[in-house]
Amino acid sequence: MICPERLALPADSLPGESVVALYFVDQRPLAGPAALLDWRLDGQLTKMLLGDQVRGRAGEHVVMQNNGKLNAKWVMFVGGGKWQGLCRETHAALVRHMLKVARQAGIRKISLAFMPHEEIDGDILLEQINDALASEGAGIETCSFSCEAVVSASEPDRGRPRTLS
Repeated sequence: MICPERLALPADSLPGESVVALYFVDQRPLAGPAALLDWRLDGQLTKMLLGDQVRGRAGEHVVMQNNGKLNAKWVMFVGGGKWQGLCRETHAALVRHMLKVARQAGIRKISLAFMPHEEIDGDILLEQINDALASEGAGIETCSFSCEAVVSASEPDRGRPRTLS
């Protein structure tokens, strides 16, 4: 089994064939890595959200090709359901789902971009990724991940979690 590598990099600088980030139904505007990646992709995900093509529901997937502004070739946005009330067990299930979807898409070199969560510290996140790799990581050659509080020095508010009332 491969060992995931934690990188202190923003989502748009992560290596690999694809960066995978969660987006949620109750975060508008987008927050965290999804916000940074969407911004770098010229707001393509935001346009889809505004057009009611996607919402951030658990199980949704949006794949976009790099437009020259990212390190990875592809970005995969995975719907995470609701951020508000997200618990440790649900987060672990989302991590497994992220890897499963990437594996099904044929991604072998993956980076996972997470937003800090009050219930999930670095050790718990690493444990969740290791467990997910054990169950869903067949064929994945490298796995890196980041969990950065500030996703971009030029846009500090883009990474702040916001919820809809």
